[in-house]
Formats: sequence, structure tokens, C-alpha cells
Amino acid sequence: MAGGRKVLSPDHIRALIKEAIGIIEGDHAIQAEATAEIAAIEAAYASSNPEPRPKRWTRT
Repeated sequence: MAGGRKVLSPDHIRALIKEAIGIIEGDHAIQAEATAEIAAIEAAYASSNPEPRPKRWTRT
């Protein structure tokens, strides 16, 4: 990852653990629920922290 280390929120960590438990126990309902939570958390983060726009190239 460019730009440094990523820090996860407590909600993101909890959802990842929930997903792992679903995978380990073979519980597809828990796994699907956690996957949806993770997607929502990542979407909220992406919308609040947009990627910086690339700089335009200019002739010198």
C-alpha cells in the first residue's frame, strides 16, 4: 500500500473478526452479514476520504 500504514476502526475490526468466525464455523449467514458490514464500512470511509486527484502535467 502506498502512503503508509492503514489503521482500522474498531467497527471494521469487529466485522472482520465476525467474518472470520463465520468462515471457521462454516456459518454462511454470519459470514454474509459480516461481509455486508465490511463493505458498508469501507464505502463510508471511501466517501469521506476521496482519493487525491492526480496533478495535471504541464509543459515547460
